Amino acid sequence: METQNPYELLTKDPVKFMTWSLKSKMMMVLVDLIEQKGWTQRVAAEQLNVSQPRVSNLFKGRLDRFSVDSLLEMTLSLGYKLDLDYRPDNLDEPLRLKIKKAML
Repeated sequence: METQNPYELLTKDPVKFMTWSLKSKMMMVLVDLIEQKGWTQRVAAEQLNVSQPRVSNLFKGRLDRFSVDSLLEMTLSLGYKLDLDYRPDNLDEPLRLKIKKAML
């Protein structure tokens, strides 16, 4: 049996699976935004109002160190908003995450 998502190899629990998937997507977006701005981890920490080790954990993909709430707060603090689209009938991608620049 072939799987397309590595989290399916780690858990059969759909809640845990979706939480890990959402957190990993949000973390990738945050890392990408930080890299696009050319920030060091120290500068990113200042802008996100978190510690530099926290940003290091973000870059290392430490899912266990972050809640969805904390990742959402960091995304919002950079001036972005999060849109989620849930389609249970889409077995390949039931939850689609969209990050958009917030209109201020």
